[in-house]
Amino acid sequence: MAGTLRTISRYTREFGLVSGMTAAYKVKTGRCFNVSIPTVKHPIALRPDTSDVPTFEQIFLFDEYNLDFRFTPTFIIDGGANIGLATIYFKNRFPDATVVSIEPDSDNFRLLTANTSRYQNVFVKHAGLWPRQVFTRAVDKYNRGKWGIVIEELTDTDNRQRADVTETVTIDSIVTEFQLNTIDLLKLDIETAEKQLFSENYMNWLPRTKMIVIELHDFMLPGCGQTFFNAIHEAFKTYTFLQKGENTIILNDELLNTQLL
Repeated sequence: MAGTLRTISRYTREFGLVSGMTAAYKVKTGRCFNVSIPTVKHPIALRPDTSDVPTFEQIFLFDEYNLDFRFTPTFIIDGGANIGLATIYFKNRFPDATVVSIEPDSDNFRLLTANTSRYQNVFVKHAGLWPRQVFTRAVDKYNRGKWGIVIEELTDTDNRQRADVTETVTIDSIVTEFQLNTIDLLKLDIETAEKQLFSENYMNWLPRTKMIVIELHDFMLPGCGQTFFNAIHEAFKTYTFLQKGENTIILNDELLNTQLL
């Protein structure tokens, strides 16, 4: 009971008395298909009694992505977009930004599409993020629910015909598609796929990335953090390292300092 009251108090403190109470009521009673908060332009759809609720609270109640940006991002990649909550946060904070949101799970992707459909310049991709273009399937390998979906590469051609199989997207392909010189913000919450992503084929796009916000998943798959930092040390001459909650933040100092001059 005390925990619930503290949470409701946080809702009202962050969103105001009426909006906060209304949002808290909808979220806590499962009536959360359309949650409206003052900091977000359009209502957000959440699935009751799922990881959608704590994810919503992490981002909008506890300010997980309220970072001290040294610049205004104009191109953002949201890898592991889930139902689009980080994309929504960034589009409301940086309304002129283009966002590419990537999500492999079919159920998550449907809600991602619905939640972001009213925003301009948001491009959603039903795919996993990988260093190569291959076929993968999305699975709840670690029994963590909809915020813990991982992708597994398929080598059997027959398995590629299954409904839950998608072709991956690479960051190089996004760079080519959008004709990018730099990636302003790369947000990654890709549930262990970071170990593969930073193992190969990263030296074209990684040195051109200004800022990375990543959740590392060594508790699920050992070696994620070491692989990531090995790539960072290779690609960046100098960088700033920060930590906020579950997120590791890396700023490409050389690129940022050059472009801010």
